[in-house]
Amino acid sequence: MNQEMWSKSLLTAYKILPMIVKSIDRRNMNTALGSFSYSGNTMDVIDAIMNNNRRKEALINAKVIVDNALASLKPTYRRVLELKYLQSMKCEDIAKAESMSLRNVFRRQTLALEGFGKYCRAKGYDCEWLEKRYAKDPIFVKINERLSARAEKESETSELKEKQRQIKVAVAQMLGSIGQSVKARV
Repeated sequence: MNQEMWSKSLLTAYKILPMIVKSIDRRNMNTALGSFSYSGNTMDVIDAIMNNNRRKEALINAKVIVDNALASLKPTYRRVLELKYLQSMKCEDIAKAESMSLRNVFRRQTLALEGFGKYCRAKGYDCEWLEKRYAKDPIFVKINERLSARAEKESETSELKEKQRQIKVAVAQMLGSIGQSVKARV
């Protein structure tokens, strides 16, 4: 997965990370309380809690990465990413809310994601690092699947629009050449 996809994944996960961390805390508490009646190996209980804590630490680190990366951006870029990913606003709504054109929203979003990715790479959070820590985490797996499906759909739409444009150009050329041959005969 490339840096842009990781940036989008981190931003998408950001708003649900606190809920997941709280869920991990509850799971640890239930595991610990249930261990009093557990007849198996105590080390299994400890391992489960330790694994949960490692995941919790990784998710908290992801939140800190996003906080710091957003803080490093220009305010206009940060605002677009916050509205898009943290408040789940559509680009059309962002354009209205920020009194800017839709094209400007897309441009700023692209530049903001590039800046976000540059910050991550500069701090050592490149694709390899992110892959190692988050590629198997269930929340990032699900987010990556959704983002990949959306990117594929956008690509298909883009290809369709390009084919339609090519057909229009071909038809216009054909009509132009027909018009020229009619003029030549007259």
